[in-house]
Amino acid sequence: MWSIVSLFASSLIAPFFVEVSPEVRSTYVSLGKLMEDRPMLVVGSRVGFDAGDFGRFGIRNWEVSSLTDRRSDAHRHAAYHSEFGPTWQYSLELAEKWRFNSDFTRSWTIYRGFRGSSSSSNRTYHWWQVEQSLDNPYIVPFWRLRRCVHGNEYFYFKFGVRRRFPIWEGLSVTPSVFAEGGSSKCVERIVGKKPGGGEWKDDVSAASFRLELNWSVSENVTLFAYAEQYMVVGSDMREANGANPYRCAHNDWTLGGFGARFKF
Repeated sequence: MWSIVSLFASSLIAPFFVEVSPEVRSTYVSLGKLMEDRPMLVVGSRVGFDAGDFGRFGIRNWEVSSLTDRRSDAHRHAAYHSEFGPTWQYSLELAEKWRFNSDFTRSWTIYRGFRGSSSSSNRTYHWWQVEQSLDNPYIVPFWRLRRCVHGNEYFYFKFGVRRRFPIWEGLSVTPSVFAEGGSSKCVERIVGKKPGGGEWKDDVSAASFRLELNWSVSENVTLFAYAEQYMVVGSDMREANGANPYRCAHNDWTLGGFGARFKF
């Protein structure tokens, strides 16, 4: 039944595409920083045109909302922030079962609704990002590079490896390990001011291990759940983060989530 519905929906919109991924997260981590340690709703969506050999052109939107009133002292309930902008995805076939995937994004992050805070909290800034992976039957390396500009200037990176293990028809588990960090301003954003003054050097500031379970219900629908262990790395960084008065400045944290991915 799912396959018939998926086939019908895909045939109606081809060569256009629609992707929606609603997800509930026990914790919200943004660019390596543990921002909120209570449940959040994240909804990613992308619509566009599949140009075949020229890749896929689209518009991406990403919304984060609180599922508790934890932030009500500083921010309106529900919507936390949104990201919106154009994207281009391109895949290069290198050999049988070897593919180099790229996803280029130009996006605006919009913060609105903060109470009793400076105007810098109610702001919009923009960024450029490239996200790539080398898919193969063995170990898949992946990385993300982001350059934030216009009032929030810093460089961020994420790199890691993953491996998918099939369990049963349509069911698989994917362990991955990755590190995050960036320029001195990015590190300071994650762990706070450097003890003794001065600036942090460009460095890795956090590392995570993730285990994700995927069930492909059909070609167009995937359900998933995951558990992840997050940690701030480096003794100086852990010390600075531990002294940070921010309520979510945890050096070590176990998180998880579940959701669905719809692609037509």
